[in-house]
Amino acid sequence: MTAQETPRRRVLAGLGLLGAAVTVPLAAATPAEASLTKPDDLNAYPAIAYGAIADGVADDAAALQRAIDAAAAAGGGTVHLAAGHRYLIGTSLKLKSGVALVSDRSRASIVLTAGYGEPQVISATGVSTVALRNLKIMCDERPSLVAGVLVTGATDVLVDNVHVEGVGAGTYDTESGEASSALIRFLNSRRVQITGCRVTKAYVGINVAGNSSHVTIDDCDVHDVTQFGVHVLGNATSHTEHLTVTRCRLERIGGTFPQVGYPIYITAGGNKQSLHKHRFVRAMDNSVVGNRKAYGRGGNADLLAVYDIFDGVFERNVLFYGGDAGLSTDRCRKLVIANNIVGYCNTVGINVWQSNDVTVVGNVVYNNHQNYGGGLSVEARGGIRTYARAGFKAENVVITGNRCFDDQQTKTQDYGIFIHQRTKGVDIGANTLTGNKEGMFRTGSKENITYSFVVTLDALPTEGYWEKGMVVQLRDPAPGQPLRWVCVVAGTPGTWRPEAAQDVPASITAVPSYQGQLALQGAALYVATGTASAADWRKVADLPA
Repeated sequence: MTAQETPRRRVLAGLGLLGAAVTVPLAAATPAEASLTKPDDLNAYPAIAYGAIADGVADDAAALQRAIDAAAAAGGGTVHLAAGHRYLIGTSLKLKSGVALVSDRSRASIVLTAGYGEPQVISATGVSTVALRNLKIMCDERPSLVAGVLVTGATDVLVDNVHVEGVGAGTYDTESGEASSALIRFLNSRRVQITGCRVTKAYVGINVAGNSSHVTIDDCDVHDVTQFGVHVLGNATSHTEHLTVTRCRLERIGGTFPQVGYPIYITAGGNKQSLHKHRFVRAMDNSVVGNRKAYGRGGNADLLAVYDIFDGVFERNVLFYGGDAGLSTDRCRKLVIANNIVGYCNTVGINVWQSNDVTVVGNVVYNNHQNYGGGLSVEARGGIRTYARAGFKAENVVITGNRCFDDQQTKTQDYGIFIHQRTKGVDIGANTLTGNKEGMFRTGSKENITYSFVVTLDALPTEGYWEKGMVVQLRDPAPGQPLRWVCVVAGTPGTWRPEAAQDVPASITAVPSYQGQLALQGAALYVATGTASAADWRKVADLPA
């Protein structure tokens, strides 16, 4: 086979690309380029074959676009860039359906000319089956840029091992929730996978918005970001379905006062109940290390902000050093928050904020309410908290199997679990709550709050806050001493009464001392369903004579 008859020349000839469009002889291909073009690879389009110089001096934008267009015209193919080379561009690249822009694992670099004035570096609009792999995109803080990579209305998109940096300026509209710039931005796109990427020096790192679906962000490093690391945004008419954020590492998110950053921020924007809700969201196995600065003075607000979501699972995340909360929900329904490790946040580890049907199980939450020099309110804070604004409620919450503790020499975490007064329907099962500053558990609500606290101690409590209805069981009671005591008046350390027959009220006209208390009236057995009035007694059985 002669040089003129090589498979690559046959493919290029068939595409009409051996004429004037090819300005660099094929013999000038670098070893890296040549190794990517195997005899049986009929869909390979080496950038150098279309005139790319890749010296960081000559403008390669036109050559790269010719290669992309040629691959698209042939029904799809791979445009290869030589690893370790710098491709200078003066205009943005437009990715087309069926085309992959690819280097090898050590990456080729795309850099911008001094006068670059376009709003993005690479765009893909209305396309399908496209990919960016093994690239480094240097945005260099060019004032015209609003995105490094902008994908709009696309289907089947892969962004793999791409390093993007340098769009650190931007603005944020608090009413709509929109930020003006992001290094990687997807709008109204489906079946998107962003994996193994490094995103740094940004205003927003990765942004997903509009009506998007089946989006996976996996194994990405996001750091040195001013506003949002991973930002998923909807509004009154848009939301994302089937979103997964997994195995990502986020650090140094948030600027200086008055900027407050959110490492992972999933929301429909604004504080409106009428907004659309994201559906089927999962965030798992992520590691977030926030800034050690107080909320309101820069740093982080919530490390994992879970807002405006119906149907979500958030598990096995490690969340340290938040400005406000480690993991916080808002306007959500049907969530599972499981097996996360949350520590050293300024106010609370896990915050169930005005959300319904939430299960909080198996989490380890410790040493929160750090207050790194910032101004914080006097609300009780600590491990796990339910909370709501006026006019809203947190409802139907299960909190069980968690460990909430403070092992610092100077305790700062007020309570293991705190139930705010605007909370309804909370079932608190067996949790391990130790070493907290004020006590294990406190509730400000009486609306269907059920809890089963039986704590085994050597003696009755002499410190810490104890909620009415909590039970202490003595490990080794003295002869004639009752085994169990119930807290009948909440406080520090509370008022305790032995759980014995002589303490049953003589009449059910008396106000019950604690939920679940039993009383006899004639031949009938009654149980206390509340502690507000004598009307809380309910007959459960007639006893035989």
